[in-house]
Amino acid sequence: MTFSRRFAALSLVLVFGAVSLTACSVSIADPGATPSATPPVASAPNAPLAPSPSASGPHGVVDDERMARLQRTRWTDAVAQHVVCVNGEYTVDHNADGIVVEVTGDCREVTIVADAATVLLPAVDELKVTGDGNIVILASGRQITLDADADANLVGWESGTPVVKDSGTLNATTPIS
Repeated sequence: MTFSRRFAALSLVLVFGAVSLTACSVSIADPGATPSATPPVASAPNAPLAPSPSASGPHGVVDDERMARLQRTRWTDAVAQHVVCVNGEYTVDHNADGIVVEVTGDCREVTIVADAATVLLPAVDELKVTGDGNIVILASGRQITLDADADANLVGWESGTPVVKDSGTLNATTPIS
């Protein structure tokens, strides 16, 4: 075998070895710790969180980290857009993608079509979510509808017991306590 063929063969082996190693992962565990069924999730302050893949029940599981995201006081200093309901209705549109919005006033119906927004709401009659990856905090509501196109949303209410209709994927809804 010539030097160039040996070099090519060695290079090929190194490339395949490197590619196969990129699929590997290493984890260090405390031998006394109990293994967790849920992998750790990134903790960027406004990154949307999908519910755990092991979610149980009709509205997913809301763990401590997700519950912390549903605390209104966490977001009040970050509000980038203040809006008021006019005629009892408001739509949080794509102008609110990725920002924190606070809606005030007398709201009967609120629709959220934005993606990756954090929306602070007063008491509403009906909330409809069609966007993806939103965090929604409402004082109270009568009905919450997560459309079939609404995925990976986290919705919490501070009081009451709204009727929740969730046709989307990986949404989580919960009372905030």
